[in-house]
Amino acid sequence: MLKRLLAAALICCLLPLCALSEALPTPRPILPLSEEEIPENPEGVVFYLLLCSDRDESSYDSPGNTDGIMLVGLDPQANRIMLISIVRDLLVMRPDNQPGRINGIGRRFSLEDTVKIIRTHFGIDVQKYVLVNWKGVANIIDTLGGVRVTLTRGEATRLKDKMAYKRDWAQPELDGAGEYLLRGYAAVIYMRIRSEIPVGGESYDYRRTSRARGVMSSLFDSLRGVTLTQAVQLATHDIWESIAATNMTLADVLKAASAAFQLRSATVDQFRLPIDGTGDELIYLNMSTQQIEYEPNREALRQFIENSYTIRGEEDEGWD
Repeated sequence: MLKRLLAAALICCLLPLCALSEALPTPRPILPLSEEEIPENPEGVVFYLLLCSDRDESSYDSPGNTDGIMLVGLDPQANRIMLISIVRDLLVMRPDNQPGRINGIGRRFSLEDTVKIIRTHFGIDVQKYVLVNWKGVANIIDTLGGVRVTLTRGEATRLKDKMAYKRDWAQPELDGAGEYLLRGYAAVIYMRIRSEIPVGGESYDYRRTSRARGVMSSLFDSLRGVTLTQAVQLATHDIWESIAATNMTLADVLKAASAAFQLRSATVDQFRLPIDGTGDELIYLNMSTQQIEYEPNREALRQFIENSYTIRGEEDEGWD
């Protein structure tokens, strides 16, 4: 009789745990590509991965969460620069074969693992990465003379609400919606605004990626008039000193600066991963995440990369 009572008590204790386990959301299967399945980039196209830490100070061994994730593609044949941003709460398959958010891979594993995950999840050949922190981003923007952006009334209000606000953050002084030249620190705050009010059909982290691409595009515009000597100075001195970690050598940075200089009159095209209609929110392990269908995103990314007005055939190298 005692054994039966103990068994019944044990079942009653385990039932809530079983019910809780069944109630926990389970992510959809995530099937990355193998390294052999990653297609080569179109001829001449090179991608660099820009990672921005959520900290004011960061390093290779202590990168923090990489809340800013952007691919920069240089396409000299099409005279084109590509800015491809990836949302920070994307659910990926970690190196330990467990689902997790992409922005935590560098902190939990390594920055090289972040590169590998982007390669295998999106089928894009990227090898080189650069990690900066928010202080480094602000320094780079100040070095380049600020960044010109168009603010909504809500964005201007959020900037002015900051306790550290100073009148010289923007030119002209912040006063509602409009176009402003922002200093580095103000530009960083602008990029980090996370509002539920949609702007251009985007809100929360999706809108943050749009702001980051807009700032990068504006920085490229500000560099259109620089000389090669100035470009080399910026890359090998001012920008190099603001980098927290990278697998690029100074020679690699010099090569990238030279390639970017050749594209100073280029068209800047923007893209976001995931694309609309391929993902949904999932609260997983008490974290807000985005689980997505990877195959349509890989296909859309490939079409974006190959969408150029240059004919890439062997017989005809002219313009389309």
